Amino acid sequence: MCVSKLYKDNSKYVYQESMHLTGKFAKKKRLCNEFQVKNFGFNHNRVDQFYRSQWQSGERSWFYLIYRWIWMLCFAGVFLVCLSLQYSDGKYFIFMTNWGVMLGLLTQFVAAVLVTRWQFNINSLRTNICEMGAQGSPTTPLVKVYWLLHGVTMSVSLVITTVYWSILHGKMNKPMRFPVLSFVTHCLNSVFMLIDFLMVGFPVRVLHTVYAMLLPIIYFSFTIVYFLCGGMDEYGNHYVYPILDWTSPMRGVITFAGVFTLYCIYAIVFYSIYKFKRFLHRSFSTIWSPHCVGLI
Repeated sequence: MCVSKLYKDNSKYVYQESMHLTGKFAKKKRLCNEFQVKNFGFNHNRVDQFYRSQWQSGERSWFYLIYRWIWMLCFAGVFLVCLSLQYSDGKYFIFMTNWGVMLGLLTQFVAAVLVTRWQFNINSLRTNICEMGAQGSPTTPLVKVYWLLHGVTMSVSLVITTVYWSILHGKMNKPMRFPVLSFVTHCLNSVFMLIDFLMVGFPVRVLHTVYAMLLPIIYFSFTIVYFLCGGMDEYGNHYVYPILDWTSPMRGVITFAGVFTLYCIYAIVFYSIYKFKRFLHRSFSTIWSPHCVGLI
């Protein structure tokens, strides 16, 4: 009997160990799949996820629709207030922070349009997707643009917040005229985008970081051209940011390398949060399923 019990215990241990190893192998395989060439693209076999929240159970959600338009109006309000107070003969547009605000507004506007079309079934959008099935629905150009914008805006918002509060805060060689507005654009921008990231239902692609990295390349190139053309900020400084003072090129190169490193770090962070969010969603879906609720 003891031998039989020992054999059963060992069999159970081997089975559990086998399942554990299988789970680890599956996780590694899924991570490796993220780096397939096809994931540079913007095709997805669950198009409905771009119109619905991660947390809604039905096809439609009035809460999510209202949320989308409130978020869009918040970004629009911040943009209009910043533009009216900080225009400074067009110098508002030379700062990376304000590029982030404008990208956030554009992202939220496209998101609100998509969810509105889904909610009211405009041009039979929801009907067509449901009839064809999620697996057979094509990824439309507007959805692809939204996916791209959301990834770019998420990354740049976190980078702006990190760089500003770790390096630039109090070291801009200019008076802070609007401290509340500065806090909103350098902190709450990331908070708003992180909340939105937790709300949306579509996936994160690690390789899409390549496109997000194009923004700092474009911006750094702009600051070089702006410097060479004799451009100045609203206080007469010959640079946009002290860390991008091109009279000392090495400082700009170091900043460039640091920003790229942040992009790589945040790519892994976003992917990890996305996986954790999906795990929570599956867990709550299981707990609140009719079968489980009946057992409680």
